[in-house]
Amino acid sequence: MKVKRMRLGAAAIGAAALLVAGCGVQAGSPNTRNATGGAGLNAMGNMPGMNRVGMNSTASTSSPNTPPIPVKVIRHGRDVEIQMTAQDTVVHPASGVNFNAWTFDGTLPGPVLYVQQADHVTLTLHNLDSAMPHSIDLHAATDAPAGTWTEVAPGQTGVVHFTAAKPGVYLYHCATEPMLVHMARGMYGAIVVLASGEAKPDAVIVQSELYPGNDTNAMLNDQPQYVVFDGEVNRYVDHPLRAKVGQPFRIAFVNAGPNEFSAFHIVGTVLADVQPSGSPEDHLRDVQTYTVAPGDGALITVVFHKAGTYTFVSHSMAQMEKGAMGKIVVSP
Repeated sequence: MKVKRMRLGAAAIGAAALLVAGCGVQAGSPNTRNATGGAGLNAMGNMPGMNRVGMNSTASTSSPNTPPIPVKVIRHGRDVEIQMTAQDTVVHPASGVNFNAWTFDGTLPGPVLYVQQADHVTLTLHNLDSAMPHSIDLHAATDAPAGTWTEVAPGQTGVVHFTAAKPGVYLYHCATEPMLVHMARGMYGAIVVLASGEAKPDAVIVQSELYPGNDTNAMLNDQPQYVVFDGEVNRYVDHPLRAKVGQPFRIAFVNAGPNEFSAFHIVGTVLADVQPSGSPEDHLRDVQTYTVAPGDGALITVVFHKAGTYTFVSHSMAQMEKGAMGKIVVSP
């Protein structure tokens, strides 16, 4: 990934520039992350709302609960305009639990973005945070940046242009340093690039981890309190997905991490077809459990031969016990 990194000392926070960058695209100077984990993590104590021990989960650099602002997508032929926001929002990953999240468009995960192969995308990110810089890194982007990159302060906007060249199931996320913190606090989502004539998947699922009290030590040591599908413990236990006997059911699955691998498994069947990263050129047949790395995705097709309720999990049992579980109700 080639994105511009910021060393987050007091001078950098004062400048507070917003970068919008695509994966495989370099904006500005080369990567300055060092071999010990990056200046961003070493400088966490200088960031608003953080200290060397952990994060103050009650601190907020903008409104602590900004109402969600839905994504706006406008299509003109092959030209697609997307308007998104970076904003603080209180979400509820489990019953009675309040989580002060940094989000795209006020939801955790952010909205699912759909584009078609060969679309020319212009994405404008409005940073509603009054003090914290944010950014967006789109794994679906393969183009060099078009036009001039403009650094803007929090409270302003940034624009990125890219062509959706490769069909697939991709992650997008905030790439502002320290990236671990921005992602662990909720700044990620899925972007699906559809091949010509391809229908949308039946479901899009984003797995991620949430850390107690937004504690940076827990983040660094991979100690999540929850591992969730689409931002909530047991979301799809309480609200199951629906499928039909004999009809292919397609799941676009993304692992936002930021740290842990997922082991996607459906109890009572096999995964008839798995396309790594959602690529139409690659197929794995009859897979029992499929591993998805942090920052990767897959297009998974399953065909149920009997009616019933099927449980899907991350087969990493600790993740399942922390909330990575759901159900699919299959009707005749």
